[in-house]
Amino acid sequence: MAMFRKLYLSLIFSLVSILSYAQTGTLKGVITNTLTGEPIPFANLIIEKNGNQTGGTATDFDGNYTIKPVDPGTYSIKVTCVGFGAVEITGVIVSANKITFQDVKLQEGIAIGEIKIIEYKKPLLDQDNLSGETKTSEEIVALPTRSVASVAASTAGIYQQDEGDDVNIRGSRDNATTYYIDGIKVRGAKSVPTSGIEQITVVTGGLSAQYGDATGGIISITTKGPSNKTFGAVEYETSSLFDNYNYNLLGWTLSGPILKKRDKDGKKGSSVIGYFLSGELRSVDDNDPSAIGIWKVKDSKLQDLQNNPLQFYEEGGIKARATFLDEDDFENVQAKMNADDKRITLSGKLDFKPANNTFLSLGGSYFAKGSNDYSRNNSMMNWENNRYSTENTYRFFGKLTQKFGTDALDQDKNTSTIKNIFLTIQGDYTNYSRTFSDPDNSDELFKYGYVGKFNTYKAPIYENGVAFDPVDSISYEGQILSGFSDTLLTFDPSNLNPSLVNYTNSYYDLFSQEFLTSYSLGGAYGADGVIRTQDDLRGIGLLNGESPASVYSLYANNGDWYPYFAKDKKTQTSFKASGSADIGSHEFSFGFEFEQRNDSYWQFNGFRNIWQLMRQQTNKHILELDLSNPIPVVSNGIYQDTVNYPRLVIEDEQSYFDKMLRAKLIAQQELDIYGNPIKDDTWIDVDAYGPSFFSLDMFSPDELLNNSSEYVLYYGYDIYGNKLSTVPTLKEFFEGVDDVTGEKTRKIAPFQPIYTAGYIQDKFAIEDLIFNVGLRIDRYDANQKVLKDKYLLYPAYTVDTDLSASDVISTTDHPSNIGGNYVVYVDDVANPSTIVGYRNGDDWYDSGGRKISDPTLLSEAAGGSIAPYLGPTVASDALNNNISADATFEDYTPEIIFMPRIAFSFPISDEAQFFAHYDVLTQRPPGYNRLDPVGYLFLANDVGATLNNPDLKPERTIDYELGFAKTLSLKSALKISAFYKELRDMITKINVISAYPQQYYTFGNLDFGTVKGMSISYDLRRTNNVQLTANYTLQFADGTGSETDGSINLVETGQPNLRTTIPLDFDQRHALSASVDYRYGSGKDYNGPIWFGAKIFENSGANVRLDAGSGTPYSRQSNITQEAAFGINDRSTLSGSLNGSRLPWQFKMSAKINKEFEIKWSDKKSSFVNVYLQVQNLLNAKNVISVYRATGNPEDDGYLTASASQNAINAQNDPEAFRTLYTMKVNNPSNYALPRMFRAGLSIEF
Repeated sequence: MAMFRKLYLSLIFSLVSILSYAQTGTLKGVITNTLTGEPIPFANLIIEKNGNQTGGTATDFDGNYTIKPVDPGTYSIKVTCVGFGAVEITGVIVSANKITFQDVKLQEGIAIGEIKIIEYKKPLLDQDNLSGETKTSEEIVALPTRSVASVAASTAGIYQQDEGDDVNIRGSRDNATTYYIDGIKVRGAKSVPTSGIEQITVVTGGLSAQYGDATGGIISITTKGPSNKTFGAVEYETSSLFDNYNYNLLGWTLSGPILKKRDKDGKKGSSVIGYFLSGELRSVDDNDPSAIGIWKVKDSKLQDLQNNPLQFYEEGGIKARATFLDEDDFENVQAKMNADDKRITLSGKLDFKPANNTFLSLGGSYFAKGSNDYSRNNSMMNWENNRYSTENTYRFFGKLTQKFGTDALDQDKNTSTIKNIFLTIQGDYTNYSRTFSDPDNSDELFKYGYVGKFNTYKAPIYENGVAFDPVDSISYEGQILSGFSDTLLTFDPSNLNPSLVNYTNSYYDLFSQEFLTSYSLGGAYGADGVIRTQDDLRGIGLLNGESPASVYSLYANNGDWYPYFAKDKKTQTSFKASGSADIGSHEFSFGFEFEQRNDSYWQFNGFRNIWQLMRQQTNKHILELDLSNPIPVVSNGIYQDTVNYPRLVIEDEQSYFDKMLRAKLIAQQELDIYGNPIKDDTWIDVDAYGPSFFSLDMFSPDELLNNSSEYVLYYGYDIYGNKLSTVPTLKEFFEGVDDVTGEKTRKIAPFQPIYTAGYIQDKFAIEDLIFNVGLRIDRYDANQKVLKDKYLLYPAYTVDTDLSASDVISTTDHPSNIGGNYVVYVDDVANPSTIVGYRNGDDWYDSGGRKISDPTLLSEAAGGSIAPYLGPTVASDALNNNISADATFEDYTPEIIFMPRIAFSFPISDEAQFFAHYDVLTQRPPGYNRLDPVGYLFLANDVGATLNNPDLKPERTIDYELGFAKTLSLKSALKISAFYKELRDMITKINVISAYPQQYYTFGNLDFGTVKGMSISYDLRRTNNVQLTANYTLQFADGTGSETDGSINLVETGQPNLRTTIPLDFDQRHALSASVDYRYGSGKDYNGPIWFGAKIFENSGANVRLDAGSGTPYSRQSNITQEAAFGINDRSTLSGSLNGSRLPWQFKMSAKINKEFEIKWSDKKSSFVNVYLQVQNLLNAKNVISVYRATGNPEDDGYLTASASQNAINAQNDPEAFRTLYTMKVNNPSNYALPRMFRAGLSIEF
């Protein structure tokens, strides 16, 4: 046995070297004599969770005890000692990475067998979580929300714009908040069944060294564990009784033991193996209701428009009928159309305790969603074509906790200086995937926009002239073939996409009925109503791959299809371990974390029209006639005064797609429309074939990349959407060739950043004084290539480059302040004759060595374009777009950051304490960090390109807080804290001016900001029937950018990367939140009214939450622009200062009332039924969350009444229809917070 024990310990220690920490808490306190106040040594303590014993210890000589590690949750503490009565304290709350203090008093002389049960009272001052809050499962269930973010938003210092939105913690961006579920850093959905949540802990400051990769705060969700007795619960919640949103939720919980151990008396005791399962099914027709309803075309009118979308008008010809609607054609409805959301959430946990000191937990969660996603542009008459999305997240973990040393209850050996030694090891895996697509055609890409088969008939065109035969040296006079004209375009409708098909059908009918004239041969055929060429459709009748024109750029017309298909897959693999030991009063802990992400993505850009690409790539090599091979028309040996030419086949001009297309047609023995076999010079009409005939692999990768107008975006997949089985290098992207086709493969590796961290921490408490001093070291490796020089796509000469004596560098007398490693700029890339300037990093110098702020001066000196000195070989490569991965790129240099953390709190008196912390925090780049080689491949010709920056560094925050907490009475306390944050290296869009071969935009760590504020929290524990918590936060959040693209307008004007501090978009100066819980107890604790002998309000209560906040800032504009329309290139003019205006205050009250009933099935068995009603926005306040910048109004942008707009309005097809549609579009539901919503629910526990 000893040998196996050593082997087991060796295995544990070996795992520590590769793993990192898991989230646990600590129980600590003193056991004393009730009468004398003296400490009681060697008292025994055990803790139970859901009836299962999970830990225990004995007090030392001074009566002190510590139990750790303890998983977050609610526990019972049982204390026994010889000569003293036993005490059980129920409902003790333990939070992640926090110390829960619980002192116990034992009374001498109590009879053996008697147990005094005491209900735990949550301390008014949480000595170890003063910068945050923990909500228990009971508190969460009582709140009028199911959103984790909304529960967190009840904490002081957190801003949330509307119910369910992401949060900003103390002035940080919303992506600076990190979520955990059971110690797993969340990627993908944050959803957990509400019935499965044990607690939610919010940390707004004072992050211990265990936490990293967050600069805002932490929201940690802990799920429930197994119980010692089998129990279950079912819940149903609905809004269908009250509204048309049709929210319906079915939840369930099941927990219990699988295997129990036997006590000494032979009875079953705690479970050795137990399980906990919970789940939710949810369906809702409108997940984001509008406070003002939704305008739509009436169903009968829409059906009419779908069947007959076009009409002929004497003025203007054939037009869309949707542009001629009147007020009677519309209606306002409560719920959005075709915006339903269906999801399932599952969570489970399996706990195994083979020995007192060993604990193994396995768990996981699953989330799946399918939804039709609301589109404002589709909402009027095209909601049937809202995109369809799926989302799946599954995560699982295994956690092993091993305590070392003697049994926790062995009193004789509990006096060691080193105690509570344990290791916790956790491995977890997360897989997140999503898709979005056209609702009908999914991944059948060639069906996107397909309307039917078109056949184009052609006829030869002859002109009088002379043809010369160079072989026979003969000249022919007469009618000489000069080309071909379209004579007829037939259409065979498809049964796919019927709304689209009707546009083309209707156009053919109207063209014929009105005897319109074809464009073919300049209208030579006259007004005969025959469509002869694709140009005759004029974009009104639709070709394959086309969409109907929008309705006044306000709404999508019916039939407009969703133009993307995408699949996204992200995984995260983490290994964590922590070790801890108490040495005296010090809790020393350390940990290590390794995390690897693997992100892949593939997107088809249908809006670029794949059918148009096929038309462009087909027949390119036979556009000309073979003038060297005249074919005279001869009948009976007599020349007929007519000469034909065959098509000239230019093999070098033939596209890869055309080759694949012809090969497939020939292999299938297809014939052209005249019944002739397909040959290399046959004119092919791709629209004559159905969508099932084509596939993406008929294109070469470069054809799909299409000179930066990509039909496909991808990484981790090949260009055709197949998952890569290997990780290609950057060199393979630029140079890799398919062995069979000879085409460039253009493979792009998945994004696989690596994050590692380690920490050491000393956390100690001296009586009520807590210190937490730690150091965390984070290492972030983007694990990819980056540009050696962000200004150069090709290597350039520097001053100290060793060249010939006659070279311009050698013959130039360089200024003395110019270093040898400075890049040299010349007057001409290909033929340099003189040096015009230098550059050192971001610093530019002219030829005289004077530092300049505008590098475009060097461009002017070089004749208008920037010209680094490349040398003849590299200059040739640059002109031919030959990029060398080895010469241009290098490995990302990992960022290693040291982050000290210091926090402490100490009592000023028995009723007051002082606390403070200093933290250095970092977070890996939240976006735009992946290397995208496609952007570099086409950079030379892509003016105004925006590229990711693979060399981004982590963002940083320095966080300070100073606070004071005081109990005002036995049941109330007040906490006041002041905080200050310095936000550094925040990511923003920047302009890389004078880069070669093209200036471009990218992202850099340039933004910064400061946040200063004060929060006041008041906590009133239940007094009689009332419990109250209230928070007020005063905050000033200023910075140079609220989000990554916050400075986009300034940057895209070509200005330098200037920065000035302004109020951030989420700078809510004043925020108030209060939660009032009024509740009646049962039995002897009931103090409510009694009607006809019945305690009518027994076990019932109400929870009311009030939220109020001042308005967030926005920038006013002085000119009127057409804000309701899309695709309009209006530029606004700033009025006043950036973010110098404010939205109005917001106020919202929500409530939840409930009553619980007990149903007794027998003396020993009973069930509890809980009936509740939840109301969001009880007073139906129409809170404004956005306005139009010119008017400051949420429902009018000023365009319809502006004098400058009237000419443009009157020029519309129907000015009155335009005004009506504009009025409805401009009153955007997104400008308002959610309306009042009722939900009724019923839950049963058994």
